[in-house]
Amino acid sequence: MNAEYHLQPVHSAHAREFWHNAQLLRLVSAYAIASIHISRVVSAAHIDPEILNVLRFGTDLFVVLAGFLTAHVFGDEGKPAADYLRTRLIRIVPLYWGFTILAFLVENYAMSESNTLSELFMSLAFVAYGPFPILYPTWSLLIIIEFSLIIAAFQLVSMKNGILYSAAFVVLLVVVGQASGIKNPTFVFYTNPILVDFALGILVYRLGRSGVFPLSFPRRVAIAGAAFVVAACLAAVIMRPFLWPEAPRLLALGLPTSILLLAVVALEQGGVYCDSKLVNFLAKCTFAIYLTHWFVNIVSERLVGESGESALVATILLFVTPVIVTYVSVLVYLYGELPLTRYLSNWFPIVRRQAA
Repeated sequence: MNAEYHLQPVHSAHAREFWHNAQLLRLVSAYAIASIHISRVVSAAHIDPEILNVLRFGTDLFVVLAGFLTAHVFGDEGKPAADYLRTRLIRIVPLYWGFTILAFLVENYAMSESNTLSELFMSLAFVAYGPFPILYPTWSLLIIIEFSLIIAAFQLVSMKNGILYSAAFVVLLVVVGQASGIKNPTFVFYTNPILVDFALGILVYRLGRSGVFPLSFPRRVAIAGAAFVVAACLAAVIMRPFLWPEAPRLLALGLPTSILLLAVVALEQGGVYCDSKLVNFLAKCTFAIYLTHWFVNIVSERLVGESGESALVATILLFVTPVIVTYVSVLVYLYGELPLTRYLSNWFPIVRRQAA
């Protein structure tokens, strides 16, 4: 697990600078995703809930970062498919299963939903049976698992270049899905254009390793240029719902968030980065934020309902809910994710074959 947060030894002098700003964006993406799912609170506060569409960039940024950080973990030499899958499954599966089962119980017995056991088992197996799994904000996690399996398969083909083959394959998969005209929900899900965001994240990493910062320019000019690109990309994704709401997601969100990541990598290479210990710690809690925010949000929405849609209560909850999400996520990370990952890592150690 720590491989995702701590750098591996590499030969590039600027490799270390990739880490800080990427983790800051990781935190931004997590809170953007968490904030999308409080439409009732926003509406009760007399704010048009359509404004939440601004935050949909969080999912694309999350996926682009997943590609970037995966490429970072693999580095130049790659790693065995079994080792990679072991790390991914240990970190993701137990916590996801636990919160999916909890969501099933909450929805069926506290919210009068009618999820079936079949739907629960398919959700636990990361099978896309419809628009959303039981814990519906985790639909993008199914995409991440799909990409992880694709990477593992190509690592068997080439440990060094498997990550690049994986990026090319998902682009091909999306092209086939878009051109086929097949309407089967499962096929549509597994050929979702958001898969290209992984490839873009890998491309950003490779460009960063090659040295994207324009050293031929004076440092101040280069930093100002990168900062302008950051501002332009943020403006593009924020204004998307108002200026080009019908634009394809890949063009309106995937591409700008990828360029945004590339620009903050360039800033870091120029010495402009956030190395806050608090930000870096909270970045480790992003998976917990991703899994737990729905539970906190439904409590906030229930409180708004019990208050008779009070604007005052809703306004207070707009500020309180993210704070509670943060505290809950920190607790889950420290007392759930971290010890569970350590325990399972010890229980399922990496087995190295002895040289003949």
